[in-house]
Amino acid sequence: MRLVLAFVLVFFSAAAFSQNERLVPALGALERGDVRQAIDSLKPLAATGDIDAQYTLATVLENAQPPLRDLEAARQWYLRAAEAGHAGAQNNLGAMHFDGRGALKDFVEAARWYRLAADQDNAVAQTNLALMHGMGLGVPQDMAAMAGLMQKAAEAGIVRAQAHLARMYLDGEGVQQNASEALKWFRAAAAQDHDGAQFFVAVMLQKGIGAPRDLEAAYAWFLRAAERGNRLAMLQLANAYEFGLGVRADLSQAATWRERANAKPPASAEEKK
Repeated sequence: MRLVLAFVLVFFSAAAFSQNERLVPALGALERGDVRQAIDSLKPLAATGDIDAQYTLATVLENAQPPLRDLEAARQWYLRAAEAGHAGAQNNLGAMHFDGRGALKDFVEAARWYRLAADQDNAVAQTNLALMHGMGLGVPQDMAAMAGLMQKAAEAGIVRAQAHLARMYLDGEGVQQNASEALKWFRAAAAQDHDGAQFFVAVMLQKGIGAPRDLEAAYAWFLRAAERGNRLAMLQLANAYEFGLGVRADLSQAATWRERANAKPPASAEEKK
């Protein structure tokens, strides 16, 4: 579960905080964990037409724990801010329509709001719209359009976009196949602890795809991905220890990592009920 302050900070930039001092009391309440006080502080500001307050209030209402969560109210506040041009609200409203969460599930409407936000250089919306183009949901399937949007979002630092763009370059989907470019973007995502990207960096370095073969570096990336729970990386790490690929052979370590890869994941809270 994400903390309220965490998701507010993710969706609402520090620059916006500094430019809207009226939000300071609400943000202080969130820092203290007082969600009710934050909502009470934001509502009158939102009612005056302050789109930053509307967006922040919607985010809090969407993500608060019951009984404070109110998806319908969140949708309404997102809509008011989105119609006034708030890119973050446009993206989040698109997400509600995509998921059918607090709003009618409607891929066309989701794509419309994502595009409005993407046109304002909202990198998260660019990623979301790119994925819709890739799947042909709400928009025509268009791999070139997907690649273009992913490129913009990847350059803005969105880790999910970097990983997707890397795979597109690796497979030649929507772009000309380019292994070195794929490795570049996998590295970018891997540096942000994307375990899937770390796994691909390791595989490419182990096989000499996109860069000279480097077994020691491949081992290091397999280890990082495995430590983050990537089971494929655990299996490759076991092989590295078994055959001495980039690391001194150690059959005990090989057995340990193979056992971890094959271990049953812990039961979720729902499964324990």
